[in-house]
Formats: sequence, C-alpha cells, structure tokens
Amino acid sequence: MVRCGRFLLVLFSVVILPGAPPAEGQDRPLNRWFSGEKAGQPEKAAKRGPFGQAWGERRWGFGGPKRVEIDLTTQRLRAYEGDRLVMQSRISSGRNRATPTGRFTAGPYKAENHYSSLFQNAHMPWSVQVHGHIFIHGFSSIPDYPASHGCIRLPLTGNNPAKRFYHWVEVGTPIRISY
Repeated sequence: MVRCGRFLLVLFSVVILPGAPPAEGQDRPLNRWFSGEKAGQPEKAAKRGPFGQAWGERRWGFGGPKRVEIDLTTQRLRAYEGDRLVMQSRISSGRNRATPTGRFTAGPYKAENHYSSLFQNAHMPWSVQVHGHIFIHGFSSIPDYPASHGCIRLPLTGNNPAKRFYHWVEVGTPIRISY
C-alpha cells in the first residue's frame, strides 16, 4: 500500500502460476476470464450480458429496451427504458374509441412538423406515427377526456412532453395501447 494524499493506493500484481502452456489457439486462463468466456463454452460467451445472464433472460434496468404504454382509461402515456419509468404525461386520445388498441411500433414516419392529410391540413408538431393515420403528436389543448379524431395528443405547454417524447422515442420502439 502507498499513501497518496488522503487516499491509500493499493497495488495489485497478477501472478500466473506455472503450469502447462496453453494448447494452440487457446487463451491463457486470465485472458479467458477478462473476455467473459467460460472454459469449454466459447460459443455462449458472446450471448451473455455483463453479469453472466443471457441477454433474453430478464428485463434490463436503466438503459434497457425502450417501450411505451398508453392507458386510454386514465388518459396517460408512460415511457420506459427497461424497468425504469423515464417519462409520463397526460394525453387526450380519440373520442368514441377512435384510437386503436393493441401492440404497435413507432414509425416508420416521424417529423418535427407534420400536417394532417385528412383534417384540413391541421398542424401536428412532434409527430410519431403509430398506425396508418394515427399519430402521437403535440397539441395546444389537452383536455382530461378523449377529444381527437383518433390521434394521441401530448401537451406542448409546460416542459413540452411532446417534444421530449419525440426526441426520446426511436422508430421501432414498441407501443402498447390499451383500456
């Protein structure tokens, strides 16, 4: 140990015990340990996460796969990365159950400034396509009840959830809409 200011610096050395040299094409045990490969199982090493579990075995926490859940009963949108809630906002969906339910993916169309081709060229800022002519987009007035023709409206006021959502969501992000 070496004292450095207020901290102790601990020096480690690696000792490689004598033994038979590795066979041709085989790494030393220490190199295999750092690469994440297990002895006798090199094909599984590439499919494992940093903590040893297979990539598909469990949901990852922060930084994991993105997903969006929209609850039409409570008029709420929630966005997740893995198990972590990264955004939630009130919404206004389609009146008379005009917003479709089910599982969708974001896109393929996404635009900062979009204009409706169905409803008198209405401005739909921060638009992300969900299904056909149904978009998640910003709107100036967000009542506590379904009020659109089918789109999912996000507020443009306050900290601008519509713009934040637009920049966060990626084309292909799963979206689940349910009652």
